Amino acid sequence: MDINRILRKNRSILKVSSPLGKTTTRQEYLLQQGFDFRHFTHQYQTQKGNTYNFCYDFGYLLLPEEKVLIVNWQSYMASK
Repeated sequence: MDINRILRKNRSILKVSSPLGKTTTRQEYLLQQGFDFRHFTHQYQTQKGNTYNFCYDFGYLLLPEEKVLIVNWQSYMASK
């Protein structure tokens, strides 16, 4: 399967799931929408050591209890 198609689908699912830019949802919900956790465009690691996986400008952080925090890319996340 075309990786770029998977990435675009993942981004679309994240965008629809988080219209306000920051949302917590369940992993199962994203999987039901067809989300593929194996594919992402890049990662961002916070100073606290959390790693966000991004699909273009939408990212997610895996949380305990099979939850997911969805965020939008922010300018402060750019590489220094």
